[in-house]
Amino acid sequence: MTPAITLWLAFTLAAGAIAWFGTKRQAIAFLLVAILTAPATFITLGHAAPWQPPAGKYTVLGARIDVDEAIYVLLDADPAPRFYKLPYSAQQASDLQNSLDTAEANGTGVGLTMDGDAAGFAEEGGSGGDTPKQAEPQAIIGG
Repeated sequence: MTPAITLWLAFTLAAGAIAWFGTKRQAIAFLLVAILTAPATFITLGHAAPWQPPAGKYTVLGARIDVDEAIYVLLDADPAPRFYKLPYSAQQASDLQNSLDTAEANGTGVGLTMDGDAAGFAEEGGSGGDTPKQAEPQAIIGG
């Protein structure tokens, strides 16, 4: 259960107990407040969205693979980046890891294509081999 659902459930139970021992007017007010606050449980509050991203193409800003559990991805979506929890599959995890490794070696990014429930990962923005990745400068310590 996400914290938003837990908080809403605790509020609903506490207000329900008050309404149970109160008047009908309080019970009706409680019912209205409970119904109006129920959509707040869909706010992710910093946790991965439990639903799939809509169909389309996205840029992967970050990813974490938890073997046999889930694939967590931060996608550059419109209007702001979103954090999603995708179901784990060995094929998708392998594609994502290979794309991340290739993109890091080439200095490019990783893209995600959603088609229904299927997620496809691939390197995007290839440099065409014209510009090799520059070596990072070494830090000078103690001087």
